[in-house]
Amino acid sequence: MPMKLYAHPGNYKTHKALIAAKYVGLDVTTPGDQSAASTGKIPVLETPQGCIFSSVAIARYISRINRQVALYGQNLLEGGMIDSWIEFCTHELEVPLCTWVLPKMGVFEEVPEATACAKEDVNRALTVLNNHLLHNTYMVGHTITLADISVCCALVDGMKLVLDEEFRKPYGNVMRWFSLCTAQPEFASVLGTVALCSKGGGAAAAPKKGKEAAPKKEAAPKKEAAPKKEAAPKKEAAKKEDKKDAKQEAPAAEDPEELRKKKLKKVIKEGGKRGVEIEGAADMGGLQFFCTAVAEPDGDLEMLEKSMQAMNEKSDPTEEERKGGSGHIGKMIFSCGTEQLAVCAYVPEEKLGELNCKEWLEKALSLFKGTVTKEVSKSVCVGCVKADGDNNIFPLKIREPMILEANNFLRSKGLFPEDNDDSDEMVFGDDDFPS
Repeated sequence: MPMKLYAHPGNYKTHKALIAAKYVGLDVTTPGDQSAASTGKIPVLETPQGCIFSSVAIARYISRINRQVALYGQNLLEGGMIDSWIEFCTHELEVPLCTWVLPKMGVFEEVPEATACAKEDVNRALTVLNNHLLHNTYMVGHTITLADISVCCALVDGMKLVLDEEFRKPYGNVMRWFSLCTAQPEFASVLGTVALCSKGGGAAAAPKKGKEAAPKKEAAPKKEAAPKKEAAPKKEAAKKEDKKDAKQEAPAAEDPEELRKKKLKKVIKEGGKRGVEIEGAADMGGLQFFCTAVAEPDGDLEMLEKSMQAMNEKSDPTEEERKGGSGHIGKMIFSCGTEQLAVCAYVPEEKLGELNCKEWLEKALSLFKGTVTKEVSKSVCVGCVKADGDNNIFPLKIREPMILEANNFLRSKGLFPEDNDDSDEMVFGDDDFPS
């Protein structure tokens, strides 16, 4: 019996689920009656056992149905890596691409400042992908996975509308991989032929300017040419004055100190929220130590240290929105940047007899020859692993193995719950999913 997917048929998020369904051999239909769309209650996948909503949840469910296809990897580690790239795609790629692309599609009016920021963010995300794909045919492992499907579908509208030839030039590895994905029958049956953007937005207006300029050239050979030469210096002077004015205004708009202050606010806010989450998760699971990733520091060691401080701040129960509260829990936090993976370790004073903070951090960093850059105190240490494309070391790629290494070190000291089953060698997927 086919499953029904209530979703916008042309949306890239819908395409993820449909392509995954093609790979696992699942019959999914998108009913012509999209009445749910009028209330915004989509996407929803209707199955015989019940309904699943949210595009990412739907794609993950479909990908796990047929374990032999391994859209969710061959083991737990690959499954974790796939999740990492899906998160990266959602937050680092889709958000800026939508800001840039949707105005071109007429969804909302363009805000030039937002578009400029979006272009920088897309450049940054594509740089990460390009470095990763330098030594990898696919995003994870040696076959197509949900990571490839998610990132490829997110890029399609951008490739059609805004990522022109000049913009694509530095990303040869991404383009090789994108062409490989879209050439697969499962992709082609959903996406059709993807026509790449040849010129950037606004390029269509250029020919009109050229045609209007032609009549002016015919009118030019008049005897009044001499006075025009005298007037030229005045025009040049006016242009110089305009440029001076522009230069005077520019620094105020992009004050580095102000930008860093804004960045710090985001870092502290994220750290405070994560502290509350860690406190709750640790208390529920009885954990003394916790490893997790944060996004806002972007691989900045100083910012990562501030994030740790925010996590450890004493929580005020009278506040409407609680922050921090995890100072009694040992932590190692990871933050990916384009140049490095930053890592900060924290061990509460009362637990220093059981675990040496610097030793714990050194063990995690040693997996990829990272170094401890700062020993703030006996309780807090900071370090990093530099990105190295020649040796296949990319921050986002090495983060999960390092978290595993940090947890294994805790296990060796009896500070982390033992996993009594042998699931590490099992294919990723739950027994609840039909196969």
